Amino acid sequence: MLTAERLQRALSARMDELSIANIFNVVLATGASAALFNGMIHGYTGFGGALIIIPVLTFLFNPIEAIGMVGLIAMFGAAQLARETAHQVKWREVVPICLGIAAFAPIGAWFLYHIDADLIRKSMGGLIMIFALILLSGWSYRGKRGVLQSALVGIMAGGINGLTGVGGPPVGLYFLSSPHPVEVQRANIVMCIMVLVITMIAAIAIGGGYSPTVIARALLITPAYMFGVWFGARMFALAPKAYFKTIALVILMITGLSVFLA
Repeated sequence: MLTAERLQRALSARMDELSIANIFNVVLATGASAALFNGMIHGYTGFGGALIIIPVLTFLFNPIEAIGMVGLIAMFGAAQLARETAHQVKWREVVPICLGIAAFAPIGAWFLYHIDADLIRKSMGGLIMIFALILLSGWSYRGKRGVLQSALVGIMAGGINGLTGVGGPPVGLYFLSSPHPVEVQRANIVMCIMVLVITMIAAIAIGGGYSPTVIARALLITPAYMFGVWFGARMFALAPKAYFKTIALVILMITGLSVFLA
């Protein structure tokens, strides 16, 4: 009898957790608005799928919940873009980056679970700001592009992504500096972002960060993000290719400043 009562109380608490009022509210609507705009960025540039929505969700929820939600949300958009661009990928450069991401994302995720949430938020803003300043200076990587260099980019991106969920800038900066056509730059970025998203989801799941509420919130925000990705991808197909790098860099600079000053 006692066991049955405990089970009933547990089920009642779980149903309260999944109530509409608890899941869909003004806070989540704010997150959906950020997801729509961030989806447009992701669809157009191939990266940046977390640069705006993760800082927003981190202020609305705790960092682990925010990163977990964005992983699920971005997975659908990343898969859509990867399917469309896979034939343009330069696998010789992309594979070492992906291996570096897979190896070091768990290390970053360990710190995510063991350091203070405010420190994570500050780290997130600071890292985005650093990359924004690099881009503002006009610097671009002109060195060798071998297996070692690509792997180091992946290590950096994986570690940053595991800790903050914003590991896209190192990959974006590396490929935006490449001599490849913009279509190939974007395809390489898209494939690396897909791996970043997968490792992000795995790390949060292993750490127990996916409660029913987190999953439900992510699924409710996903349609707005998916529409943004679709619209951004259509804009890439229509807009002059000369605008691609400029728009991508401006987005990074604005995001870095806004998060750093928030």
